[in-house]
Amino acid sequence: MKNHLLLFFVFSLFFFNQVQAQTATDFVKLDAYFEKMVQDWDVPGASIGIVKDGQLVFTGNYGTKEVGKNEKPDSNTLDAISSNSKAFTSAIIGMLVQEGKMGWNDKVKDYLPYFSLYGDPWISANVTIRDLLSHRVGLGTCSGDVIWYKSEADAEELKPKKIR
Repeated sequence: MKNHLLLFFVFSLFFFNQVQAQTATDFVKLDAYFEKMVQDWDVPGASIGIVKDGQLVFTGNYGTKEVGKNEKPDSNTLDAISSNSKAFTSAIIGMLVQEGKMGWNDKVKDYLPYFSLYGDPWISANVTIRDLLSHRVGLGTCSGDVIWYKSEADAEELKPKKIR
């Protein structure tokens, strides 16, 4: 399964660069391709969104939410994509840095005032974007993963809350 996800993300990066270079895209063919991709790559399900110039221009949900069930994924489906989120989070932040909207050494609290790490308040106040992306803030491997995995809690319940 991990190889399929990695292959999908590599394909996506290549494909979306190609989409950007074209002036018109046949979304009907694209939709059919993604439907076939899920079957050919033996991926249980996929949800795809394409954003161009800040506008959502395509969405599609393919396969099933869960192996052995017949329910299609939708815009509220949460997928366990493991560490793939690190790749696109750092890529998006890199784009913001390149555009001058953010700096690698900016403090996280400048963007997320509620950000807090357990322990020393000085660390919470001074940790930088670079620190988080470099894994040098003292969090253990997979810290926080069990908070949401197989949880019945919704996203609102999992949002950070200020410790009193």
